[in-house]
Amino acid sequence: MKQLLLFLSIIATLELSAQADTLQTQNDSLVVRREHSVKKATIFSAVLPGLGQAYNRKYWKIPLVLGGIGTAIYFIDDNTRNYKFYRDNLIAELDDDPNTVNTSGQSSSLLAENMDIRRRNVDLSYIALAGVYVLNIIDANVDAHLFYFDVGDDLSVSFRPSLLPSNDVRTGLKVSLNF
Repeated sequence: MKQLLLFLSIIATLELSAQADTLQTQNDSLVVRREHSVKKATIFSAVLPGLGQAYNRKYWKIPLVLGGIGTAIYFIDDNTRNYKFYRDNLIAELDDDPNTVNTSGQSSSLLAENMDIRRRNVDLSYIALAGVYVLNIIDANVDAHLFYFDVGDDLSVSFRPSLLPSNDVRTGLKVSLNF
């Protein structure tokens, strides 16, 4: 599985670097500009989480996406293991077979309660995994839309203390937006 993921990421990287440049005219001068496709970023991110972020050149987001997915998978595995532990001990407690033993030392009602809690946690972990996956796709789509958005040095916000005009002296905070 790891080899397949490595192979897919290498292929995607080669595909990203082999894109053809397009020429656009702007005031009788040629500007070399790569096409940046929103559709490609979205599909890449849907096929392999984090690949859309790489396509958008937001490399710092890839560990966040993979960390979120890895965390959700860890909790799915851990809660499933605990669920099976409590389920098996509950079955051992309730059957009349002397060969099966409840190793937890808990009563059947406590085992049933713990089993229900773990089952709920498994469901929530799957929901979290789906949420991280969907947010990954949405993030790649939005970043692709904003790929050519210019955030220049002339865009700034400043906060300064100020005195407000009134009958008595009042202080305030003045916010200035320069663009």
